[in-house]
Amino acid sequence: MTTTSLNFFKQYHSTVIKALGEDAKKVNAKVGSIMADNWADRAGKMNSNSEFAQSFEEYLQNQLEFAKNVKINCDEKNYLLDIKGCAICHGNEILRNEGMATACPIVQAAKYAAVKKLGRNVITKGVDKPGVVGECTIKFELE
Repeated sequence: MTTTSLNFFKQYHSTVIKALGEDAKKVNAKVGSIMADNWADRAGKMNSNSEFAQSFEEYLQNQLEFAKNVKINCDEKNYLLDIKGCAICHGNEILRNEGMATACPIVQAAKYAAVKKLGRNVITKGVDKPGVVGECTIKFELE
């Protein structure tokens, strides 16, 4: 018998965010920065934005395994994460349905990773959700 972790993870995520209450936003940002540090400390020097994108994508896809598919594009100005099959989104959907604020550490992790490895300021431009729970495009701009 194989265990499916989506049901556990979505319940866990939504419950932890509820338990954190007012501290959820701060803790979510810290979780994201720790995730980015875990990658950045082993990733070595990045010689280009495309090398950064490939390395960070590999980490998110194959180490964190929070989504079925992660694709990162990063040029000199635009930095996009295209995510499909995300487990975090399902937990956030529970929060959203209860009228609560959602929390995604991947947004913070992606932002912090680019600041740390590319040495650029990163502006969050938004998160597009095409309608299917678990799919989003996280958009940043590099300054």
